[in-house]
Amino acid sequence: MKRRMFLSMSIALVMLLFACGTGIAADPAGDGSEVVAKIENEVITQKDIDKLLENLEPQMAAMYRTPEGRTVIIEELVNSRLFMLKGLEEGVDKTSDYLDEVERFKKHVLMKVTVDKMMEKVMATDEDARKFYDDNPNQFAQPEQLRASHILVPDDAEMEKVLTELKAGEKFEDVAKKYSTCPSKENGGDLGFFGKGQMVPEFEEVAFKTEIGQVSDPVKTQFGVHVIRVEAKNPESKIPFEEVSEQIKAYLMNQKRSEAYQSELMVLKEKYKVERMTPDSEEKK
Repeated sequence: MKRRMFLSMSIALVMLLFACGTGIAADPAGDGSEVVAKIENEVITQKDIDKLLENLEPQMAAMYRTPEGRTVIIEELVNSRLFMLKGLEEGVDKTSDYLDEVERFKKHVLMKVTVDKMMEKVMATDEDARKFYDDNPNQFAQPEQLRASHILVPDDAEMEKVLTELKAGEKFEDVAKKYSTCPSKENGGDLGFFGKGQMVPEFEEVAFKTEIGQVSDPVKTQFGVHVIRVEAKNPESKIPFEEVSEQIKAYLMNQKRSEAYQSELMVLKEKYKVERMTPDSEEKK
């Protein structure tokens, strides 16, 4: 099944790989010079493979970071070289279609390499990340949370049975499994951690006022009648810088790249004359 899936994707893979220019396994020599296949005088190296997948979508690239995936890529590279040799033999490289395509590709590559070189100068440092973290405390605020368990029943009559068993010393978890109509009954009524705004107002108001280890008085909501036991509380806090520094740097890097691109674009539009031949402009002529 897996092999059929790889084979069914082979044509799309070739088109995508050559469009993206994209890498998988590491090269033991470290320089990409390891030859993995030969076709006449043509060679395919590990570097060819490494280049192929580095810009591919992560999910698709992951499929080819396996021995079987590597085999498929090598096979498709061999196939592409065979068609290249056929094109040379038939003089396709002398045709106008080929030459036009080469010119379009050269322009695209020139643009890409130019932008890539410009972006090499764009950096987001640890200091940048720290400043953003300190200047935007609200973005890293961790609101108060609590962990609670509850028992939900449809009416007051059922709640009386629940309260009777709890007062008699029955375990909260056992009573929840016996009476609760909430799916959480399978976990003894445990709802996990939640913050304000995640539960219905009536439930939330009582839960956040109840002390740890205490069982609340019954509270009615649109779902029925609850009793709540608070298991733990996490006070309002701030996410540590160390936990978010890399995310901040990635965000700042994207922001700086966008700004650098737009800034350079404005300079280029001033430097070079741009004319857009719209239908309106044609009519005015």
